[in-house]
Amino acid sequence: MRCSGWSSLAISACSGVAVALVLAAPAAAHVVATPTFLASKSSGSISFEAPNERSDPMTSFTLSAPDGIVIEHAHPVDGWNGTVEGGAAKWVEGSLAAGQTTEFGATLRADADPGVVTLTAVQGYDSGAVVEWPVTLTVVPAAQSPSENLAVAGLVGLIGVLVVIAIALLAWRRRPPSRAT
Repeated sequence: MRCSGWSSLAISACSGVAVALVLAAPAAAHVVATPTFLASKSSGSISFEAPNERSDPMTSFTLSAPDGIVIEHAHPVDGWNGTVEGGAAKWVEGSLAAGQTTEFGATLRADADPGVVTLTAVQGYDSGAVVEWPVTLTVVPAAQSPSENLAVAGLVGLIGVLVVIAIALLAWRRRPPSRAT
């Protein structure tokens, strides 16, 4: 049986969220992507929340993409200078104090087939220390045409209305006769 584009997208997105939650559980306070998915064969803006979990200031943040993911643009962040070179975006000349969090944004393009991909986030510190984190994204199937999604939504809505009517009729037929006093 062939799944509709809408249900395939929903299944992929839910699977990706479940995988992301399982993988992110041990690393809950580390670099986190929002949203955690990107449609195949398209571009999207992703934010990367980066906390400084060390005692010295964070002075650089680098995001590297695997094959199939292209970093098109590094979004500006106040106090940081962002650039894109090759398969990486890098923000430098800024400073993030210990215990603080900031967001770095990038526009990514998914040339990869649907599935899970892992980017690498590297935080550099004033002391020279470097911390590397895996950041998981799910590439979901490209969106179907709106007419396909609308047809599926209409069919599901019609089935729902018919079920509600059937339940109401059964309840009405089973109600006890009223007693005259």
